[in-house]
Amino acid sequence: MVDYKKILIKNGTVLDIANKKTGVFNVLIDSSRIKKISPNIEDKDALIIDAKDKLVVPGLVDVHVHLRQPGQEYKEDIYTGSCAAAAGGFTTVIAEPNTYPPIDTPTRLIHLLKIAKKQSIVNYYSKSATTVGLNGYRLVDVEKLKFAGARAISDDGHPVAGNRLMFNALKKGKEFDILVNPHCEESELYRRRQKEKEKGKRKSPDTITNPPYTAEGRFVMRDIELAEKTGARIHISHVSLAQSVNEIAKAKKRGVNVTAEATPHHLLLSEEAVKKFGTNAKVNPPLRSKADVEAVRRGLADGTIDIIASDHAPHSVKEKNLPYDKAPFGLIGLETTLGLVLTYLVRPGILTLQQAIEKMTILPAKIFGLDKFGVGSLTQGTKADITVIDMKKKWKVDVNKFFSKARNCPFDGWKLQGKAILTIVGNKIVMKDGKIIENI
Repeated sequence: MVDYKKILIKNGTVLDIANKKTGVFNVLIDSSRIKKISPNIEDKDALIIDAKDKLVVPGLVDVHVHLRQPGQEYKEDIYTGSCAAAAGGFTTVIAEPNTYPPIDTPTRLIHLLKIAKKQSIVNYYSKSATTVGLNGYRLVDVEKLKFAGARAISDDGHPVAGNRLMFNALKKGKEFDILVNPHCEESELYRRRQKEKEKGKRKSPDTITNPPYTAEGRFVMRDIELAEKTGARIHISHVSLAQSVNEIAKAKKRGVNVTAEATPHHLLLSEEAVKKFGTNAKVNPPLRSKADVEAVRRGLADGTIDIIASDHAPHSVKEKNLPYDKAPFGLIGLETTLGLVLTYLVRPGILTLQQAIEKMTILPAKIFGLDKFGVGSLTQGTKADITVIDMKKKWKVDVNKFFSKARNCPFDGWKLQGKAILTIVGNKIVMKDGKIIENI
C-alpha cells in the first residue's frame, strides 16, 4: 500500500446515498480524511486521480465473511481475505466467529482484532459467538464481548435451537444494545442432535420428521417473535425462502426491529445449479426453487430484505473435490459480488443503481453500527474509504486470478459488466486496476 497525505479524485460521478449527494464532483482526501467534495477543487500537492466517466461511491461494506483465521488458514487468512475484499471494492468487512477456536471470549476477540490491525489491508471487524463454543448450550458473556468490540452475536452455521436460550440471547442483546444475528439454518450438528432426542421431548422449530434443511422459515418466525417480545434488534442472515421473506415483511409492518440480508447466490442461482456446478454450489442454506429466488429478489427490491452480503466462505480445492455429501458448505464471493449485482440485478432493472449502492454501503453500516465511524458514506471529516467503479468495464470471472486462497466459485467463467478499479482505505490506495498495491 502507498500512503499519500493528499489524494484528489477529479471529475467522478459521486453517489453518496447517506448525504443525498449525486453528481460530478471532485473529492479531496487530506491525512486520511475526506476534506472536501465540490465541483471545483485544485491542490498542487495532491495525487491526482482522474475518475471521469467513473462512479465514485463510499467504500463497499460486507457484513458476512469467513476469513478462517484462527485455525483454518489453509483455506483463507486475514491478509488474503482482505486482499480479496479490496479487489472486489470492499473497504470494510465483518468476520463470522466460527473459527477454530471460535470467537467466544473477550480475550480471543481482542487478540484477533490486534492481529487484523496488522494484517488486514481493509477495515476488519468481527462478530462474536452467541453461545460458548458455538455449541448451543450456554450464552457467552455478551456485555464483555460488546465492550471488546463485537459488532453482533451470532452462532454462524448453527441455529440457537433452544427457545429459552434464544430468548435470553435477545434479552442480553436488548440490555447491552448489541445486534443479535441468528443463522436460521440447519447445521449437521443440529440435525444429529435432533435425531438423538426422543420425538416430542424438546420443542424447537424443527423435529426429526422434517426433511433436512427446510426449517429456515420456522426459525425466522420464532426468532422474530422472540425479538418482538424482548424489543431486541435482530438481523437475519442469508434469506433463501419465500416463507422467510413473508415473515420478515409481516414483522416489519408490525414494527419489529428486524433487518435481513441476501447473498448473490441466493438471488441468482436456483437448486438446478447444483447439477451444473456440483460442490461449488453446495451452500447452507441450500439453493432453493426458482419461485424462492424470485421471492428473495422481490424482497430485496421492495426493502423487506435490507442489504446484500457475500457470505464469502472459502474452502480448499481438496475439500470441495470430495463427494457431494462429504464436501463442506460454502462458496466465495468477495471478488464477484459487485459485478454480479451490477450485471444481473441493476442492468435488468431489478434494483436501481442507487438501491444497489445503498444496500452495499450505508445500510449495512447502519445495521451493524459502523455509520458512527463514517463507514458507508462520504461525510466530510470522516475516514476516506472510497471505491471507484467502472460501470462499462466488461470482464470474465477467472478464479485462477483471485486473491483469495480458495477457488470454490460457481460463477467462474461468467461474463460481467461493472468492476471496482480503485479501492482507497484512508490515505492508502490498496487496489488499483485489479492489482493489490503492496507496501513500498
